[in-house]
Amino acid sequence: MYSSRNSQTALSNRAKALGQFSRFKGATATLAIVAALSLLLSPLALEAHGQTRKLQRATFQSFSNPGGGTPQLQHTNGLHLTEGYDRAPGTNSTAYNPGEPSLNMGLVRWESKKMPLKIWISPGLKLPEMPFGELQKVRPDQVYSMLCQPEGFSILEKAPQWTDETNFQVAAGIEQWRQFEREGIFRFGFVDDPKQAQILVFFVDSFKDSTSPGGIMVGGNTCAQVYPFEQAQRVNIQQKPVVIELSTLVASTPEKMIGASAHEFGHALGIKAHSPYRDDIMHENRVVNQLSPADKTTIRNLYRSKPAYVM
Repeated sequence: MYSSRNSQTALSNRAKALGQFSRFKGATATLAIVAALSLLLSPLALEAHGQTRKLQRATFQSFSNPGGGTPQLQHTNGLHLTEGYDRAPGTNSTAYNPGEPSLNMGLVRWESKKMPLKIWISPGLKLPEMPFGELQKVRPDQVYSMLCQPEGFSILEKAPQWTDETNFQVAAGIEQWRQFEREGIFRFGFVDDPKQAQILVFFVDSFKDSTSPGGIMVGGNTCAQVYPFEQAQRVNIQQKPVVIELSTLVASTPEKMIGASAHEFGHALGIKAHSPYRDDIMHENRVVNQLSPADKTTIRNLYRSKPAYVM
């Protein structure tokens, strides 16, 4: 989750990200993305099997079963704003703790056997409204239940202010994490079918009854269920989707949506806690739109460490 404040200093203009969009089903397509604040982003289409399509985004829940039998779901609390700190000279690449605060800062990440991660970005769909404080314990099960129904997501409406270009921006934000594929840390790509995806992206104009710092200015939220690593090795667990929701009201410009998407995907990858430093993409009161050296060090360390929990 990240929040934006009305008093936030205007972001400086900068050239934005290049991204490559991957598809599964035996075919791949690559498109270069160049986004700049001074330019309007145009719709993106992917090609596979002779067809084209437009690209349609953590506080986590935990899953434990200390006494055996049917595992019981737990939920974790929301994340909270801090003012943020400036880094001391020479510490720009120093990692921060990405662990889950409500689970004694236990490390959370995806297992290599789940790669490549599959992402479905909805065509602007808005999930049923509910109080912000209930999202963490409800959304994964709610979305999974909808996926199991014949009507699926067909009953959902589109979020206000969403356009085709919005999905282009979301994908560009996610693509900032693509660089770690070259290091063998994780892999991901985009799919057309939400039933195939582990990470689903939806949209909202604003979050209802958000009493967390920032109020209606909460720009995004990510919910997931996590499972103790040791238990996941013994039990075949039905994975519920990671659910990302992005605010079209708060992330109202291309640059802001790119930054919000990059931030929330960082949560979906397992950077659970927010960085205390405001120059990191994973700071909760985010003022940057690109990964910092510290964000990069943190995700490397996370995926090179044995996790306490997995998704």
